[in-house]
Amino acid sequence: MPSPRQIVATVATGPFAERLDKTFTSFAQNKFLELHAFVIGERLPEQQLPGITYHLFKSDPAFMDEMREAYYRRLLFLDETGAEFALLVDNSDVLCMQPLPELPQILRGAAFAAAPEHAASRYIAGQGWTGCYFNAGVTFWNVPASKKMREDIVARGRTRFRSVEDQLTLNEVIHTGFYEQVVVLPSQYNFRAHYHGGHGGWPRVESLDGVLIYHNSYCVAEAKKLIPVKAHAELPPLVPDQAALTDWQKFWRKIQLRRQSHIVR
Repeated sequence: MPSPRQIVATVATGPFAERLDKTFTSFAQNKFLELHAFVIGERLPEQQLPGITYHLFKSDPAFMDEMREAYYRRLLFLDETGAEFALLVDNSDVLCMQPLPELPQILRGAAFAAAPEHAASRYIAGQGWTGCYFNAGVTFWNVPASKKMREDIVARGRTRFRSVEDQLTLNEVIHTGFYEQVVVLPSQYNFRAHYHGGHGGWPRVESLDGVLIYHNSYCVAEAKKLIPVKAHAELPPLVPDQAALTDWQKFWRKIQLRRQSHIVR
């Protein structure tokens, strides 16, 4: 029985189509993945990279914004390739840090898989609230099984201009009408934390070991220098207790734990 076709795809316009070597070609390390770039515009880029199949589509002004058009139309472009499984990524800030499992293994029978956003507790229309607000910059799809889901997202997006992004609409549709067809992935599949430094409200880490896909425009250049990373992060050992603790010692331990950073602010 032949293996299913698996692709990684991105959408680009204008100058972004000329620099897919910045991050997108990092996915070529996965030999089972075909690389496809959907270009919206009048012509294909002058720099066409080996190993990438390019597809040209004329712009549709009905989307009212170049970025908004790319975000929504990419969901439908997946049907153009005939692939059974697809990984869809943003075009300039998503970096493959180490080899991935094959897409059917990641999806595990679901139509859609993604990792939650770094701030994942959100109010949304429909279901009302979710603690698992998906980031739309790295998404995994069973292409035939997700067709209705993707069409509903685009149809809702076209109904009313609210913003240039598709992430809110994607979460409203999936969490309200299709949650049974979803796999929630750990953050290693779409790691959003700042590597060193960072901005308020974002998580910060000192290592990217264990990360499969890194997605952060501020730090992607530094992350690229770390490849190859270790397959798993190191879990530091705990200092073992040498004897039973007194009530005061246990109380002080609890205080020490509470003073450590847990919630990203």
